[in-house]
Amino acid sequence: MNRILAFLLALTVALPVLLVQLARTERHNSDPANLASTDTRSSPHQPITLFCAASNQAVVQTIVEDYRRDFNSEVYVNFGSSQSLLSQIEATRTGDLFLPADASFLAAARSKGLLSQTIPVARMRAVLAVPSGNPKAIRSLADCLRPQIRFVQASPDAAGIGHLTRSALAALGVWDRVDRATTAYRGNVTEVANDIVVGSADAGIVYDAILNDYPDLHAISLPELGAAVSSVEIGIISTSPQKRSAARFVKYLTSEQYGRKRYREFGFDVPRDRSADGLSGPADRTD
Repeated sequence: MNRILAFLLALTVALPVLLVQLARTERHNSDPANLASTDTRSSPHQPITLFCAASNQAVVQTIVEDYRRDFNSEVYVNFGSSQSLLSQIEATRTGDLFLPADASFLAAARSKGLLSQTIPVARMRAVLAVPSGNPKAIRSLADCLRPQIRFVQASPDAAGIGHLTRSALAALGVWDRVDRATTAYRGNVTEVANDIVVGSADAGIVYDAILNDYPDLHAISLPELGAAVSSVEIGIISTSPQKRSAARFVKYLTSEQYGRKRYREFGFDVPRDRSADGLSGPADRTD
């Protein structure tokens, strides 16, 4: 009997303490701040998917490697022609970010309600590429129209560079002649550059920035392509399930000391954006 009384007495003393602890636990779990810290859907560290134009492949691969190292966060990148990537986004409504070769594709995406925000990154210019040493003595657009010259371009219906070239030359009334003289159209700008490198083409129109990765090619500026300047921008896909992670990567890619620095190293024209100077460094893991 004494043991039963002792047990009941101990339970009477302990019960208020247990009730206090239970109340504290319930208050903690109902606090929105604490829920946000454990809700993986709101975490800026979730993996994201980026649809990226082939013209930006080399620099974006480097930036993604930097980002993985600095934040231990994954970015999956799908490279291709701008139009094919736009079609994928429209058909599947998947992914988090879209970085085409030219802002015109972002405008098309916004008109379809596919993007929630766009941010400028850099600029590229259309140039004529020939092998180093210029063995066919190609110095002008007219030279590319000679019957013996194998002249290639990226598809104007699929690639940003092709779209820009057609627009610039059509405005001058020479597109039809250039179209007829084009030996072959390729899916994207890197395929054009590769054709010239391996000797299956004598000349082709490419972005100046990609020649940073092709030391065996030489750029020739053509007055007819003076207006063919691409504005490289990145957009956040409106249906992205990871907008916080996407926004953080955009902040990294467009910062002066991280992404923009890389873009300059890879030969892109990058206007200085002073609004990005306040970006926190890799140690800032909570934004």
